[in-house]
Amino acid sequence: MTPKLAFVSLWDAADPNAESGYAFSIRRQLRKRFEVIDLFPLGLPGEQFWYPARAAYKLAGRYYNPMREPSILKMLAHRIERALAAIKPDIVFAPSSVPMSYVESSRPVAFATDQLFCDFVDSYIERPSARFRRLGNSQESRALNRAARVSYPSHWAAKSARQHYGADSAKIAVIPWGANLQQNIADEDVNAAIAGRPFDRCHLVFVGRDWRRKGGDTVAAIVDDLNRLGLPTRGTIIGADPKGLPTNRFTIHPFLDKARDDHFALFSTIMLSAHFLVLPARAEAYGQVLCEAMAFGVPVIGSTVGGIPTIVRDRETGFLKPADSPPSQFAQIDPHQSGSSFGVCPHGPEGPR
Repeated sequence: MTPKLAFVSLWDAADPNAESGYAFSIRRQLRKRFEVIDLFPLGLPGEQFWYPARAAYKLAGRYYNPMREPSILKMLAHRIERALAAIKPDIVFAPSSVPMSYVESSRPVAFATDQLFCDFVDSYIERPSARFRRLGNSQESRALNRAARVSYPSHWAAKSARQHYGADSAKIAVIPWGANLQQNIADEDVNAAIAGRPFDRCHLVFVGRDWRRKGGDTVAAIVDDLNRLGLPTRGTIIGADPKGLPTNRFTIHPFLDKARDDHFALFSTIMLSAHFLVLPARAEAYGQVLCEAMAFGVPVIGSTVGGIPTIVRDRETGFLKPADSPPSQFAQIDPHQSGSSFGVCPHGPEGPR
């Protein structure tokens, strides 16, 4: 008999664009092994009652979100418990630590996420309120203590769970996520693209909505530096819409929905023509697009923050530099120093598929 799994999510895990699509992909894989019963999207019951507090904190110049308020999580837990009583699953899984924090269940509970609250609040939030920080850390700790199993895609996240929250190493697994693509990439197309990359010019690709956090300004400077050094270089920007970039050096696609056939075809054309995907992020929980680039045989130039070093093997599937490195250091990376034959704007090795 196929074991039954309850998939508990705050957002719509059937939407490949929600939360970078990682919940969608995890659910798709779980459905190959379990009878998956969907419990989503759940939303946050009673969230509206906290809107005045949120507004007050905003007026005070502090960030606050009621998502981790115990009263909200307890109401959410009651809703989940009623559903579980009807489903009677063998295991409960959530693509987040949040929804299961207060759930009482006789069934084993597991969750997967790409970052811990402590890293999220320090890297992504400006001027967090003391209440938001306190409740967030409490919720994360509670979820870790109650879970039977926790999966993170990076060693960075697993280290935070152990060091910041004292999580039991025995319940933690590091399972890197793969490319979150809805269509397969033919090996022959990847191999042909690698073999056909020219040496006399360079095409760099940047993907990300948060232009500054993901280092888009650094990518723009790298393109300028490479042209100044005599290598004709163009950049393609996907997901952001920065202003003021010269059209003779940059092509911008503010949004591509890879779930749409026409958008995926364009995305594939761009990636297959790229020499590198560049993500010199200042903060990055994982970097799903790095896995996508490697599915197209595109090496990566990235920073050493967050989960990126779990994905990118320095000088093997790409190159890593500290996030505070000046653009000139990224631009002057010498592919010949790699153990692999990248070349200059290289014929690169195929990354993990």
